[in-house]
Amino acid sequence: GIDLDPCSNSKTKPNVPAAVHYIKEDNGLDQSWCGSVYMNPPYGREIGEWIEKLCCEFEQGNVTEAIALVPARVDTVWWNRLTSTNRTYPLACFVKGRLVFVNNGDPAPFPSALVYLGDNRIEFYEVFSRIGRIWGAWDDEIAGMVDYGTN
Repeated sequence: GIDLDPCSNSKTKPNVPAAVHYIKEDNGLDQSWCGSVYMNPPYGREIGEWIEKLCCEFEQGNVTEAIALVPARVDTVWWNRLTSTNRTYPLACFVKGRLVFVNNGDPAPFPSALVYLGDNRIEFYEVFSRIGRIWGAWDDEIAGMVDYGTN
């Protein structure tokens, strides 16, 4: 289950089935975060603040695992921060094709990625390798379980 969606669209009809939803008026950046988090942050200039908050909460042990849905902008400072947390090696799934977001008929004008922080890396690989290529630093345990011929 998901404990927190810090960037929710709604408290009454959320898109993400989390136990707690912070909406824009709550300013999730000022709230405490804990447990498992799903984050689809605002994609404007403020995305870096959301990535920093997620990384800090994860590194402090407040967030135990997280998935962040973000634009695949690998040349940005915030992407490098997200993919270089000091508690674990994150994995990223580069989604095949362009996402179409709820209430929007047009696909996103950019590629997307789901970045995972946490200890369930094998499960992330098994689930998300169906929708895109997985990138990350592999340790021997994971490398021995991956069938490189299927992706």
